[in-house]
Amino acid sequence: MTFRPMPLLTVLSLISLVILILLGNWQYGRYAQKIENPTVTEQVQSSEQINIEIDTSHPGNAQQVYGFADSEPIWRRYVPGRVAGSEEPVLIMIEATGGPNAVPARVADFPDALSIDGTLSVKRESQSAFGSRGRVDKDTWYTFKPDQMAERLGLDATPRFVEPVIMTVRNAADLSQSRQTLNPYAFAAPIDPLPPERHFGYALTWWGMALGLIGVYVALHRLQGRLKF
Repeated sequence: MTFRPMPLLTVLSLISLVILILLGNWQYGRYAQKIENPTVTEQVQSSEQINIEIDTSHPGNAQQVYGFADSEPIWRRYVPGRVAGSEEPVLIMIEATGGPNAVPARVADFPDALSIDGTLSVKRESQSAFGSRGRVDKDTWYTFKPDQMAERLGLDATPRFVEPVIMTVRNAADLSQSRQTLNPYAFAAPIDPLPPERHFGYALTWWGMALGLIGVYVALHRLQGRLKF
C-alpha cells in the first residue's frame, strides 16, 4: 500500500475529526448524566401545593430579578407575604415579564391570596463577575441578592422563597397577554427540559459526521492517486 497524504487537507481533517469526536463525547456525557439524575417530570412531581397570603398593604415595589426562560430574557417579580397558617415571612415569585427591560409593579397591584404548586426554599446570593448588581432605586437585580431584596421590602431577616413550578410570563408591551412555562428557577439544580434521548441522538450525529469525514478523506486521496492498495 502506498499513501502520500495531502498536508493541508490532512491537518484540517485531523482538527475537524477531533472536534467532532469531542462534541459527540460531550453529548453522550449529557445523555449519561440525565439518565442517572431525576427527570423534569420527577422534579415537578416533588413540588407541593402552597397557599400564599400576599402583603398587599406594602407600599413598595415588587423586587425584579433578571433571568431566562425558553431562551428569552425575563424579569421575575417577587412580593412579600406568608404561607397560609404560618407567621414566617416569605418572598413569592408571583409572575414574570418577558423582554430585556423590567416593567415596574407595586406590591399592592397583586391579589392578596393565591394557591400554587411550587417549592419553598432558602436562596443564596448569586455572584457574577461580569453582570451588573442592578438598580436598587428601581428594585431591579441582575444577580440574586436576597438580603438586599428583603431590606427593600422592610424585612428584618432574609426569608425563604416560594417558586411556582409553572410560571406566568407576561408580555412586557401588553401585560394582558401571557403564557405559561416551566420555571427553571424552582429547584436547587437547574432544570434542562431536553430529554436524554435527544442528547444520544446528537452524539450519534456528531460521531456519524466524524465517520463521514474519514470516508471523504480516504475517497479524495484515492481519486488523486495518493492512496493505492
